[in-house]
Amino acid sequence: MSIYTKIGDKGQTMLQDSTLIPKHHPVIQALSTLDELNAHMGIIKSQIQDTESLADIKQIQKTIMTMMSIISTTKKPNDHLSTSIDELFTEETSALEIKIDRLSSIVPPIKSFVAYGACPKSASFDLARAVARRAETLLSQAAEVSSYVQGLFPYINRLSDYLYMKARYFDFEHSITEAVQDALKSHSLANEIASEITLTQAKAMLEKIEHQAKALNLPVVAACCNAAGTPIAVHVMDGALLVSYEAATAKAHTAAALKMPTRDLSKLVQPGQPFYGLEAIGNGKILPIGGGVPLFDQSKRLIGAIGVSGGTAEEDHDLASIGRSNPSAS
Repeated sequence: MSIYTKIGDKGQTMLQDSTLIPKHHPVIQALSTLDELNAHMGIIKSQIQDTESLADIKQIQKTIMTMMSIISTTKKPNDHLSTSIDELFTEETSALEIKIDRLSSIVPPIKSFVAYGACPKSASFDLARAVARRAETLLSQAAEVSSYVQGLFPYINRLSDYLYMKARYFDFEHSITEAVQDALKSHSLANEIASEITLTQAKAMLEKIEHQAKALNLPVVAACCNAAGTPIAVHVMDGALLVSYEAATAKAHTAAALKMPTRDLSKLVQPGQPFYGLEAIGNGKILPIGGGVPLFDQSKRLIGAIGVSGGTAEEDHDLASIGRSNPSAS
């Protein structure tokens, strides 16, 4: 079967029900813009890696194609199909609202107009959002000649809001990344990574922490990671809480990733500070609470980090610092 039909040679095109209409018809303009929007979603899909975002984009593409199918016919859906369509878009619209609300809780309030293009991801989402707004306008025109287009408005309206908030989220993520990089450049101990800490060194430091924690009658979990933030040894004292395991490893990872004590970092993630919101974009691995300290060799190069959890933030920090005072690491 040939891909070309030659129907368009006379400025007309055929809908799914074989109706011929001019190519400038409002329905065709709406269809073309939805197709353009779907293409932009494809570009975004090729740029992102996280599973959740990919699933969202794939669902959006599927819904856009459903919208195109609905408006590409002049036949009015029967009552059963019409009800199914309404239920589908009500459900999809509600799903977007949940995602918008979650993004709004992460991103700081936007108090001025946004200059687009802070990073490639946000620029792509902003472009898709602009196309979604245009699609909404053209769907409004199509609704004047197609009575069942009206049911699509809530979804396309909410989709543009979702795309806007995703763009702001990636702007926020980019600003945090830049702030962290600037901090690392200016940090007096943030030089190149040296050879990683050994297991023997890690065990010696954790045993020292455990000995002091026993003297304080404080059951803790102490973790040591290498310079890449990967745990290499963990000591779990009798009576330590299960949650302390996750917290100790996260503190060690954070101290290694940021090359600074997590007690210092806790001040930088407060509202108005340069790292505000850092933990929200750290995929659960960033824990800016006292108890994590980086480990450096004699040349002040990072070799790993220690994380302690089980006491107060100050107690955890003091114990981690005691472990760091082991002669094998500075």
